[in-house]
Amino acid sequence: MSARRSRSTGSKRLSDLSELFIGIAIVALVLFISSFARVRLDLTSEQRYTLTPATMELVRDLEDILYVKVYLTGELPADLKQLERATRDVLDEMRAGNPEHLQYSFVDPSASGDEKTRGEVYDQLQKQGLTYSSIRIKEKGGFSEKIVFPGALVTYRDKTVSVQLLKTQLRTPDADIVQRSITNVEYELASAFRQATTRHRPRVAFLEGHGELAEIETADIANALGALYAVSRVRIDGRIDALSSKNEQLRFRTNDFEALIIAKPDSVFSDRDRYVLDQFVMNGGRILWCIDAMDPQLDSLRRNQFSIATGRDLGIEELLFAYGARINKDLVLDRSCASIELFTQPFGNQRKLERFPWYFEPVSVPQSGHPIVANIDPVHLRFASTIDTIGVDSVRKTILLTSSPLSFAQRTPVRVSLNMVEMNQGFERRATPYLPVAVLLEGSFRSAYHDRIPTAFRSDKDVAFRDRSPRTAQLVVADGDVIANRVDAAKGMYYMLGFDRYANAKIYGNRELILNAMNYLLDDRSLISIRSRAITLRQLDAARVDAERRTWQAINLGVPLLISLAFGFAYQSYRRRAQAAPQAPRA
Repeated sequence: MSARRSRSTGSKRLSDLSELFIGIAIVALVLFISSFARVRLDLTSEQRYTLTPATMELVRDLEDILYVKVYLTGELPADLKQLERATRDVLDEMRAGNPEHLQYSFVDPSASGDEKTRGEVYDQLQKQGLTYSSIRIKEKGGFSEKIVFPGALVTYRDKTVSVQLLKTQLRTPDADIVQRSITNVEYELASAFRQATTRHRPRVAFLEGHGELAEIETADIANALGALYAVSRVRIDGRIDALSSKNEQLRFRTNDFEALIIAKPDSVFSDRDRYVLDQFVMNGGRILWCIDAMDPQLDSLRRNQFSIATGRDLGIEELLFAYGARINKDLVLDRSCASIELFTQPFGNQRKLERFPWYFEPVSVPQSGHPIVANIDPVHLRFASTIDTIGVDSVRKTILLTSSPLSFAQRTPVRVSLNMVEMNQGFERRATPYLPVAVLLEGSFRSAYHDRIPTAFRSDKDVAFRDRSPRTAQLVVADGDVIANRVDAAKGMYYMLGFDRYANAKIYGNRELILNAMNYLLDDRSLISIRSRAITLRQLDAARVDAERRTWQAINLGVPLLISLAFGFAYQSYRRRAQAAPQAPRA
């Protein structure tokens, strides 16, 4: 009896050990197989951790090795660590689409203990186009300053492109800027990939010769566009070949540029210049019109504290009318507006500088879900006019920007006075909600000269007149300053487009508006689809975090422990019941 019981106990132990080893072998096999298969579930409502199809297509089309060297790693504060993890996650997802041709590494530029070596590394990174940020790190003895380069270098064949993952004019970034940068990681990397791999860049030209904005006044957006396109400046001067060239083998002229930007002209376009612009559109060209229909007489306003704004006759009105838009000779006054600082009544012997709402500078909050304006910050306008759309069957019109519900328009002539800031404009009584200030025109345009060209001129082979365009697009913005960056003439420098001097930071979405517009006009739908993703930033309530810190720490530590103990007790109870159950007698 004792021997039988001993054999039974030994057999039971052997069975338990066999089950243990089999379980371990199964777990090891599962882990080994899973190491070759990368599975990741994105349970966020906006698919935050899923790359767009455009990005995946860009990565899959790589024909050679593309190498990304990221300089955001090492001892970093929590915010920048989140940006590092977000960058690593995006690169992991990208590499999964083409592991043979996409490689990356993370490098700490401050890893060297030698100060001279670190300085040489910093200088080299700045020469390659990366910008550093200075951060404060808390230590036992106080605080220390550390230089970080939150960017990367993308190399493809013989071309290297720098990408700034943290974009800010502030040397010390705040948490909000970091969070915004996290949402833009995919766009920044995809844009850099495209720059590195694209050989042909579409040509974009700023028009000159009609009092348009000076080069320094559009320098910021020109530099931003220059990362994607070949940007230049051009004058027409009545030359029929200023924007196009004639190939004897082709019936019509071929444009020398894919897109044209007309930024705040202030003088009349000659009839020959208008004709050249018209034929540029007829040959498939795209135009971004940033037009001031009114002259606010700013010199008089500065000198006399008031002026009379009158309409500008630029000569391009008939072109826009033929294409489906009319910029009205009026000015929009909007209660949703930017501020102006003025000196008020002296307090004692000191003049007091106060800030007032300046109704002639509307701040337009995009209401449309169109990719050009989706998810961009409010757009700052100055002395904007309204736009009417004209019934042209072959052209589709999309209103992209409007005034706020509390706004109205005054027709020419308009009295512009600094005293208006202290007057009740009666917006509730006079409001005309949502006045259009930016309209997208898409379709096949008919020439404004289709019934005005002499037969001999029309039949000239060198002229190659075209009566109707292929499918193309234009964007009309009834404000010339929407594309103008602030300039400090005394220092000879300019600020980022969308910069506000009172906030001392970029707070407006003008830059993104123009970039998105050019991406859309030039059919860069891939970049548009990435940039227009709606990602909600769910930040923690700092006050609640401080108040409930201990409670949540206890929950995070206690709940997993209780669950483990509950499973342990349940398993032990099951084993006791199994061992206590009577066994059937053996035959």
